[in-house]
Amino acid sequence: MDMQGLIFLVTFFIIYSFFGWILESITKTIAQKKIVNSGFLFGPFCPIYGIGAVVMIVLLNSYQGNYITTFLISFFLFSLWEYFVGWLLEKLFHTKYWDYSYYKFHIKGRVCLVNSLTWGFLGVAFIEIIHPIMMSCISNIPTKVINIFTIFATIYMLIDFCLTAIKMKNINLKLIKLNEISIALKEKIEELKKLPTKAKNSDTLRNVIEELKQTQTELREILEKQTQRLRRAFPSMTSEKINEFLRKKVEFKKIEKKDKK
Repeated sequence: MDMQGLIFLVTFFIIYSFFGWILESITKTIAQKKIVNSGFLFGPFCPIYGIGAVVMIVLLNSYQGNYITTFLISFFLFSLWEYFVGWLLEKLFHTKYWDYSYYKFHIKGRVCLVNSLTWGFLGVAFIEIIHPIMMSCISNIPTKVINIFTIFATIYMLIDFCLTAIKMKNINLKLIKLNEISIALKEKIEELKKLPTKAKNSDTLRNVIEELKQTQTELREILEKQTQRLRRAFPSMTSEKINEFLRKKVEFKKIEKKDKK
């Protein structure tokens, strides 16, 4: 494959990542009855669709017109790809972004028969209808314009991925910090309870407790904003640390109500 052919593949990766984001966002917006920016990245891209499309172009184009072969390859190949991506995200970020455990015939919640069948039919539709139409549209655009678009879009996606990875790392660090503050706060409150009412260091201890509470509240507000978008984009997302944060958020609200009373 020459350089221009490689650039065209990258172009299709970007285009289909964008259309995949549109498809996911519309589906989840309808399901949740509120606007959802789907996908792992900040920007309007779902790379899993883009990579899937490129793989289909490379492996399945030669099977155009052979519906059964295209269906079977798509069924198995993209089930394997979806499983791998799910496993990789879990290992990298300790978070399960989708879970098909509630479907029959699933494998560790990462893939299921319904989705695999969808991949099969989508592969046929892609090779026979979608990609030929896209090829026809792209052929009318000057090569120079395509090259410039691809370069800038690739840089944008790389920056987006790096920022997203940093954000996920920061969320994990904040969740760890929040847990440490919660433990420290509990210990200080227990320590205060054991002190005599007029003890010399009771006021100092109360100030420490108030500072810990203030820091705790600020961290909770930041985490609420940062995790809200992820929970909307991935309704079935499961993360031990995020779930722990959500449980503690409920506990904090109960404690706050008691304090007000």
